[in-house]
Amino acid sequence: MSCKTGSVIGILLIALLAIAVPASAAGGMYDSGGATGTWGMTVGGDVGGGMGWITFHTNVDGASIYVDGAYEGTTTNGVYTMAVYSTGTPLRSAYAAKSGYSESNRVSLTMPSPGENIDYYLTLNPIQTTGSISVRSSPSNAVVYIDDVYVGTTPVTQSGYTQGYHNVRITKSGYQEWASSVYVYSGSTATASATLTPIESYGSIYVSSTPSGASIYLDDNYVGISPKTISGVTKGGHSLRLEKSGYNTWESSVTVNPGQTSYVYPTLQPYSAPTGTLYVTSSPGGAYIYLDGVYQGIAPASGSMVISNVASGTHTVTAKLSGYQDASMSVTVNGGATASVTIPLKSTGPAMGYLSASSMPAGANVYVNNDYMGVTPLTVALAEGSYNVRFSLAGYYDSTVAATVTAGATSSVSSSLTPNPGNVQKSGSPAFAAIIGIFAVAALLVATRRND
Repeated sequence: MSCKTGSVIGILLIALLAIAVPASAAGGMYDSGGATGTWGMTVGGDVGGGMGWITFHTNVDGASIYVDGAYEGTTTNGVYTMAVYSTGTPLRSAYAAKSGYSESNRVSLTMPSPGENIDYYLTLNPIQTTGSISVRSSPSNAVVYIDDVYVGTTPVTQSGYTQGYHNVRITKSGYQEWASSVYVYSGSTATASATLTPIESYGSIYVSSTPSGASIYLDDNYVGISPKTISGVTKGGHSLRLEKSGYNTWESSVTVNPGQTSYVYPTLQPYSAPTGTLYVTSSPGGAYIYLDGVYQGIAPASGSMVISNVASGTHTVTAKLSGYQDASMSVTVNGGATASVTIPLKSTGPAMGYLSASSMPAGANVYVNNDYMGVTPLTVALAEGSYNVRFSLAGYYDSTVAATVTAGATSSVSSSLTPNPGNVQKSGSPAFAAIIGIFAVAALLVATRRND
């Protein structure tokens, strides 16, 4: 081979090397935007196909770069650059990964043209290693401690707890303390929900007296008749008083404990002071009579009920009757004396009054709103309101008048009947005419026998 031929071959080799290694590559490193990173191997085609570059940027250093699922390299200072041939097999996608971080977003790749660099940015997020605890309670506004550290009042959510069990404690004035544990998973929120139980602050008192039927006063408030259980009494000391007609008043104190029943069994002593007599009348009569809540009997329809041996003092008399509202009155009885009380009852039905009907002549049939009531003169009880009253008597024209009945009063109506000539019955009625006929026949028979 001649020297001239050798020179030509040398020039061709230099040209090929210039194409394979661009002037922008220096010392095996590539500078993109001032960020220096690691160079990767050349992929994507055969030598001579035209070279370009793909640069990956990550928000954390030391991230591994995967292209189409295959590891390509690791970022330095958050940058990794790989050279590719534009005529090579197209690359599809890439992502970054690093221990302690979730995989980055995946990017779709575009092959660079010869001499072109394309930048891609991949973001990795730290994998959470802690979780949160949310605490609620009913009622709310309760104090919360997590692992014995105060965190606020319900409802409250606190974060930064490592995975595992944590103790939750809830306190609120007037309620029992609530405590439990919850398991926290990394990256999630555990919930603790508590229904607080009130601290019992009420009790009961059971009172049974000898004799029974005594009026019970708790802290000077009437609460019923013995025997009786008094519920919902606040804890602590209370005054208790029992009264019964004919017996001395009994008084004492009683202590109530939360959630418990206190028992009291007093024996009443007969009243030694002079007693009096009480006369009770109800209007209308027939009412059931109670003296200081104790049944005494039924008031008579007329006159008064007599209650003997009534202790001196002021008493409450109550009357009860079906169809009427209960009524009570106070009366004072003095020893050795007699007291009386009349209790008016108010009807729960329609208000009633009376209608008095009369006619000239008397004996007319009376119809009220076409309902037969009787013969004049008469008085009937009717509900308060307006009525049509018709008078009817044989031999007379019917007469109709209007009447108004007022509650508790008597309304009067009267009618002077006009004779009806076309319907006159001699001697007043057909019965009288029949009697005259009988006497006439009898007289005729007697006369006939005398002639015989």
